[in-house]
Amino acid sequence: MPELQPNTPDPPYDLISLEPQASQATGRSPTKLTQTLKWAAHPNPPLPIPIITADTTDPPSLHRLCTQTKLILNCVGPFRLYGEPVVAACAQTGCDYLDICGEPEFMERMEAKYHDRAVEAGSLVISACGFDSVPAEFGLMFNSRQWVDPALPNRVEAYVSLESEKRIVGNFGTFESAVLGVANADKLQELRRSRPRKPRPAIPGPPPPKGPTIEQQKDIGLWAVKLPSADAIVVRRTLGVLTETLVVFLGAMRVQNTLKKEKPSGQQ
Repeated sequence: MPELQPNTPDPPYDLISLEPQASQATGRSPTKLTQTLKWAAHPNPPLPIPIITADTTDPPSLHRLCTQTKLILNCVGPFRLYGEPVVAACAQTGCDYLDICGEPEFMERMEAKYHDRAVEAGSLVISACGFDSVPAEFGLMFNSRQWVDPALPNRVEAYVSLESEKRIVGNFGTFESAVLGVANADKLQELRRSRPRKPRPAIPGPPPPKGPTIEQQKDIGLWAVKLPSADAIVVRRTLGVLTETLVVFLGAMRVQNTLKKEKPSGQQ
């Protein structure tokens, strides 16, 4: 892996979010962003967060955006519709990229198209950094660390229970992403067939059973329904990257008083 170099000498912002919850807010409508910032801060006055105008249909605006920061957090989905121009701009300029995507076809297509370019530019591109992929990955990591080396689990089951004082509501963007994912499932399979098949880590023992769609989990006292999410795919992709580039990721696996930053390049 090449050593990463700063993408600009001194970008004015450390983080730019394509949602108004960071040091910099970006979108195509400054008026709507201003209204959203007021709503988010209510009943307090809104924070003096700078606003930059950028549009996924305007590549030069995305390029200017990427040169003004070290990291972009993209929260605008469905990512199959709006995400690629942002990834392309980051991979071209060397700006790091995070998103909250849960769309396997988008994640794998971005890796296929922009991995080499991101490596050359020193851009770190990571998808699936939101709920519920992050709890799934941390849960697997925590579970694995409870075993005495060289023993490891060959199966990990994860359960999610939501509790809130307020009514839990869904997000239309999440619903739209799910509908488009089902409608374009054939494109994911076509993409996978077109790429060289990566070897998976060998897991000893028989394959785990698929289990029922609905079950009563007596250990935690809840009924459980299989969640049709991308979590399993996200976890397997992470394990695949760790297996292929283990040395590069050692810094991220250490837990000490201070964490030394060892940052790989390319797509995850």
